[in-house]
Amino acid sequence: MRHLQSFKYVKAIAETGSIRGAAENLAISPSALNRHIQSLELDLGIQIFDRLTKGVRLSIEGELFYQFAHRQLIGFDKLKSQISDIKGLRTGMVRIGISADLGQSFLHQQIASYQADHSHVSFCLHVVQQDQLELALERNQIDFALFYQPILTKNLQVIHACETKIHAALPNGAPIRNKNGLMLYDLIDHAIIKPEHHTELRKKLDAACEKLGIDLYEKLECADPLPHLAACMTSRIAFCLPLPDEQQAYNRLGYKLVPIASSELTTGYINIVASTHNLMPLAAQKFIEQIIAALEEQKGWI
Repeated sequence: MRHLQSFKYVKAIAETGSIRGAAENLAISPSALNRHIQSLELDLGIQIFDRLTKGVRLSIEGELFYQFAHRQLIGFDKLKSQISDIKGLRTGMVRIGISADLGQSFLHQQIASYQADHSHVSFCLHVVQQDQLELALERNQIDFALFYQPILTKNLQVIHACETKIHAALPNGAPIRNKNGLMLYDLIDHAIIKPEHHTELRKKLDAACEKLGIDLYEKLECADPLPHLAACMTSRIAFCLPLPDEQQAYNRLGYKLVPIASSELTTGYINIVASTHNLMPLAAQKFIEQIIAALEEQKGWI
């Protein structure tokens, strides 16, 4: 597996832009890593990295080798997953990205359910920003992402899309004047928990308020309002994109979820997104099938 080690070394250096930084991540000495790369360059008859005053960067030939190495590493991971699957072990790691405007309780429930049947599978959950989604998938840092309104490119594919309305979490007993839902005007002067600034949900909310010429009284900006609502002694109103079973979580805290009726906040989609060319481990494929089944089961509600 000497070639695989070389592939891993080149990938680590390319992604950190530094032999010293990559050596720290790989737990080897910078001099040993540099000698390995020099030996590899000699064997290939090319210069993989251009040495700069600060750090290194891939040469033109090195970029081709990096792409080749990347594909080989992904293919080897898939091979190991397939071998484990054949043996019935269901081992491996599933790496999931999630946008910051989605709550994580749904995924945690799904992970627990999956691991009950496949205890040898590990999971890693990352919150990913819109401008980092494509890069995270391209670099194989995540296998797929659960994302609200992603910006799609030729390198990204939507495996599944689920239509969803923007909801407000209101204290139980709060009156709703419009039977079709809540108007943003109704929330003026109330204490509001807003989504994080860089998220698509927040951008939609800010754009709608600007169009209507209103300001909402912001008390907190955060990714997931549930923990704050659980800790807060006074009532708040939060915006969310509820996933299956999250309604019960809000109900337990004394809140009800009401869709926003404002035409400025149009219906959007929660998407399962993957790379168009990376090979996905079998464990990740099986987990996606489970997520889709859970989303479809409560499709009418969210």
